[in-house]
Amino acid sequence: MSGQTPADEGARPEPQDPPPTDFAAEEMSPAAANRLESLRALRPGQVILTVGVAVIVTTVLVVSIGRFAGFTKLGDTLTGATWGWLGLCAVGQIGVFVGYAGAFRMSVAGSGDLVADPGSNPPPVGFWYSLKVALAGFGLTQLVAAGGAAGMAFTFWVFRRLGFSKPNAMLQLITLNTAVYFVFGVVGWLGALAGLLDPAVPIAMAASWLAGFAAVIVLARWFIQPRRRARFTQAEDGSRLRRALAVGVSAAAGVREYMHTADGQRLLAWALLYWVGDLVSLWAALQAFGVTVSIPAIVVAYVLGYLAQSVPIPLIATGGVDAATTFTLRAVGVPIEVALLGVVAHRVFAFWLPVIPGLWSATVLVREELPASSRRDRRLRSGRSE
Repeated sequence: MSGQTPADEGARPEPQDPPPTDFAAEEMSPAAANRLESLRALRPGQVILTVGVAVIVTTVLVVSIGRFAGFTKLGDTLTGATWGWLGLCAVGQIGVFVGYAGAFRMSVAGSGDLVADPGSNPPPVGFWYSLKVALAGFGLTQLVAAGGAAGMAFTFWVFRRLGFSKPNAMLQLITLNTAVYFVFGVVGWLGALAGLLDPAVPIAMAASWLAGFAAVIVLARWFIQPRRRARFTQAEDGSRLRRALAVGVSAAAGVREYMHTADGQRLLAWALLYWVGDLVSLWAALQAFGVTVSIPAIVVAYVLGYLAQSVPIPLIATGGVDAATTFTLRAVGVPIEVALLGVVAHRVFAFWLPVIPGLWSATVLVREELPASSRRDRRLRSGRSE
């Protein structure tokens, strides 16, 4: 990826939704066509079923942990709540979606080196279009909680719709998410480092994140050394696993290079807003029930609880994260009844309120039927055409 020069930025037109073009669309595989048709055919009944399953999962969670905590304590905690703090939850969640939308826009804006024609600029992508992509990815992630697989698949389709070739759409998707989760890892690492000095944070929790994230960074740097990177990325005729590894190595290398560009630094800033917004929402929810948590403690509890979303169990994205976060908060000293109520209140704003707009955004983007832009002839970073 390459950043834009000041002159380029000054000449850039006002971003709008990607305009339609006249060239014929690439032929779509039957499997891909079926997946998109299922989105076009998404009916209110399917949405109601999804939300209904989530209600059941959340109810089971609340009842199960509530019995452990004691319903009397839960009732007393609810009675003494300061509901005004929940307004800050809403503000935090606005930051979440605006942050991811901004990161998506910067990802597209910084992909100029994927254009076949020298001097070409990426098609401008408007804020509202990016926000719909962010909401849609969120809504679909709630359907399949396998590390956000459904949301990532939809974002891949959006990149294809913008004109990226299949290899470059996958590369762009992984680069975007690598950058976003790199910020997640750094936030968690800094929180864990500070947690070593915070008596509320168990040393084992802080040390596990410090060691785990450091190991990931060391491994990534090993893969993206110039000689190894060249060997791994020359996998056009290799096995599927080797080709997948080539995309991952290229994405990791791209993120490292991209961080030194203006667009890359903006992407990281938007990604930071994404994570800080969610942390602020959770902190405010706990504050509403009378508990103030230190920054290191809530960061460590949050990042470890968030990993539960990677468990590949359909339709329970909310339940897995809720249960894990409740117990990680308990581990840093939050009373179990406050942890449960705080997590549920946080998830009202992080899950329940946005899920319907998210699924609506997905159906709208699919039904708009905009053809891909003139970026069909993009090249891989290595210079090879598709």
